[in-house]
Amino acid sequence: MIDHVSDLKLQYLVELSKLGDRCAVMESEVAQWLAEQGFVYGDRTIPFVLMPHFISPGQLRRLRGAVAAISPVLDRFCDAYGDNALLQEELGLSPREDALMRIDPGFPQPIRVSRLDAFLHDYDVKFLEFNTDSPAGMAWTDMLYEALREKVALARVGDVFDTGYTPVLPEVVLTLLDAYRAARERNGELPETPRLAVVDVAGTPTVAEFRLVCRLAEQSGLDTVVATLDDVSYDGSRLMVHGEPVQLVYRRALVESLTEDSPLALAARDRRAVVVNPFRVHVTANKKILALLQDERFEHLLSGTEAEAIRRTVPWSRILRPGRTTYGGWRFELLSFVRDNRERLVLKPASDYGGRGVMLGLETGPDEWEATLAEHAESGDFIVQEYVPIPEEMFPTIEDGHVQMRLKRFNINPYCLGGRYVGMMTRISDQAVINVAAGGGILPSVVGRHKRKLLLEEDEEDVPAQ
Repeated sequence: MIDHVSDLKLQYLVELSKLGDRCAVMESEVAQWLAEQGFVYGDRTIPFVLMPHFISPGQLRRLRGAVAAISPVLDRFCDAYGDNALLQEELGLSPREDALMRIDPGFPQPIRVSRLDAFLHDYDVKFLEFNTDSPAGMAWTDMLYEALREKVALARVGDVFDTGYTPVLPEVVLTLLDAYRAARERNGELPETPRLAVVDVAGTPTVAEFRLVCRLAEQSGLDTVVATLDDVSYDGSRLMVHGEPVQLVYRRALVESLTEDSPLALAARDRRAVVVNPFRVHVTANKKILALLQDERFEHLLSGTEAEAIRRTVPWSRILRPGRTTYGGWRFELLSFVRDNRERLVLKPASDYGGRGVMLGLETGPDEWEATLAEHAESGDFIVQEYVPIPEEMFPTIEDGHVQMRLKRFNINPYCLGGRYVGMMTRISDQAVINVAAGGGILPSVVGRHKRKLLLEEDEEDVPAQ
């Protein structure tokens, strides 16, 4: 199958290179506009390049299918936790976490806002982890798309190719309201129009994004507030933020920062406020879920079609611990296999985030690898995963005032809102662990194709409107 988006990428790079030193001025203008709009992580501007990440309509179709297949499975595992002793045992959550998992969200389909981080090789999608607790980046990628569309005008590209991007942030607001309406059907005491609070811990580096969420929600007629956990109280009947009642919470505070007797948890338990995402999504944010999806003891939670989709899209993953397991048709002792196949594997902390603690066997010495096995094998707090080669593409960078083409590693981050694919962010880095917290950059993911459709993919579909 011919993937004509490669022509679009090449044309974009060629046209950009023709601008020469003007690219440095263009980058400065884009950076200034972004900084003014809140394109910051903490006190630093998020790295970017003067080019979106282009995908083809065929790749978009494949991504939508992969997200649609995995999404109901993740919801099912979240809902199963309260009654499934084996799942509880395998996840090994603390008593505090366990209590939070058991709070009924008050609406169906608990995972309303998620980001499914993955690698994309041509048409092959591999999910590396599920960011279901408190995913970020939606406002940033929308903002960067607007900046590149307005500031980087490449007429030749527009003449030859159709490109399109669907903003993600409006879908976030719609998803929050949909969850609220579903909860209100069960609890008519909730007001028809809620006051929305975006709540995180104090000092969070993503607070600039929260303000963008509120700005858009206010355009939908909501009264909004950005708050920290310290600003929230509960009097047994009302959840209060800055002295005013709140009925809808966009929870950006991670479950690890909450307790079962915190105001958010108590208000959610009493159905006095709707919290999105609910706490039980922490079940699938734990990386052990990647192994449990492949565990035959949980096959009853999957349909045959879903099990096949998992085999295609989730790399071989196991909880790191003593015992026998399988790889394809082989059966062996897991720890011996991990020792002998270091360069084919990756070790990941089960409950950490931001790329912290991830060890690629290819880039880890045998002594450090062995020390990690010795430290964590008995506690079962790591997973081992088959190494998936990191995709690389050429992207333009400005160096000493001149545009240069550099090979960058990248991953894709499709957003799943209300169980459906709505858009995607791409992250790039010079490092193997690709994460904004670790200094990586982001790009909008843009769908493109030839206007004249000289090179077609099978069963072509429309490019999203700009």
